[in-house]
Amino acid sequence: MNLKSRKLLCAGVCFAAASTALLIGLADFQGWSDFVKWVFGIYAAGNVGEHVSKKNELEKPSTQV
Repeated sequence: MNLKSRKLLCAGVCFAAASTALLIGLADFQGWSDFVKWVFGIYAAGNVGEHVSKKNELEKPSTQV
């Protein structure tokens, strides 16, 4: 796991903020659960997009002469 990943850091901060809000009573469990699902769903989609993009870039033949 790459702990220098900006996507992972952002997801971790969002998770920590949402969990703190839940613990101090600013959010209910349903709101926390929905938020966490969205955050990590977007994180996963971003990772898939990044890896597909890198794979396509490697497979693309070079047109430079």
